[in-house]
Amino acid sequence: MAKRRPLSYGEYLGLDELLDLQHLVSKPRQHDEVLFLIAHQAYELWFKLMLNELETAISHMLADNLAEATRLIRRVVPVQRVLIQQLEVLETIRPTDFLKFRSILHPASGFQSLQFRELEFISGLKDEKYLNLHIGNEMSYEQLLKRWEAPSLWDGFRTVMEERGFNVGRKEKGKEEANYELEVEAILKIFTESKYSHVAELAEVMMEYDKYFWLWRQHHIAMVERVIGSRPGTGEKIIEKTMGPTSFRPSGVDYLQTTLGKRFFPALWAARTRIGAY
Repeated sequence: MAKRRPLSYGEYLGLDELLDLQHLVSKPRQHDEVLFLIAHQAYELWFKLMLNELETAISHMLADNLAEATRLIRRVVPVQRVLIQQLEVLETIRPTDFLKFRSILHPASGFQSLQFRELEFISGLKDEKYLNLHIGNEMSYEQLLKRWEAPSLWDGFRTVMEERGFNVGRKEKGKEEANYELEVEAILKIFTESKYSHVAELAEVMMEYDKYFWLWRQHHIAMVERVIGSRPGTGEKIIEKTMGPTSFRPSGVDYLQTTLGKRFFPALWAARTRIGAY
């Protein structure tokens, strides 16, 4: 048998290909476009890791392996902190320098990030409008459709509760409100009865994940406003087409502000309010 040549660091990481992926579009070349491009490529790599960990965590929840599910979701939290810290790097771009190449980015926008939508879907925040956004790209649409149809983190947690005898309602259209109340009642018992400590630990790390996603949204808004003020986003037309003219706002920051009310696991947060009265 032929002896395999020793694997090198560069070959293992695919560095030749990786470092050749920064194709600038500015002419003449704008210095800060390198930073802007690398930062967003890095985001997508971290998104890929997060999806891998969360997908596996769901499979562990469905198999009632709570310790491993908890460990993998806990791993995602420091990644989220990195994502927040990375915004500080983007904030070093001066508005005057960003404006030198911003216009040529139209209509490209982070709004189009497939993996970001996958993260929302896998976390339980499934909105058909975002699914339809990718309907023109067969591969992207099929990938997002799989996330739409697959169990979410909340589906996994509901299964964990059902396995312990909690009635959290059947997942049927029109029963969301009734199910929500049943979920909150179950979570109250989980948070207050020691025999459910392993489930409570899983719930805590899910809340941590939810919290840091919300904090990233907040910091992202602050970064955008610092760099472009109240200008419309580069993807304003795509946002308007997806969200509808009645919900669309001309400012990129204003649109982002509408996302701050989103929570992946509202029942977990609601239970916090009711613990004292339980």
